[in-house]
Amino acid sequence: MSFRKCGGEEAERAWFAGLLWRAFPEARSENELAEIAAQVLTSDSRPVTSRTVRNWLRRENAPHFRYVLKVIALVGAEAVFQVIDPEVQ
Repeated sequence: MSFRKCGGEEAERAWFAGLLWRAFPEARSENELAEIAAQVLTSDSRPVTSRTVRNWLRRENAPHFRYVLKVIALVGAEAVFQVIDPEVQ
């Protein structure tokens, strides 16, 4: 069963929000996580604001695939297996 069939867009947004917390375990609050993640994910050509990250954390917006890949790279390969099999913890 594909990830999309397990709950759709809301499940994908929830998964990414959880992935952000795993990528930056040093963050102790949503605001701190938003600041740290925005700094790490910002590039010269594509700035990411802390507001954007907070929207991702609150599941109000979905991130572009480029940011999903960057965060997966920070967390590690086990994050990919969650996409394939959402029951993997």
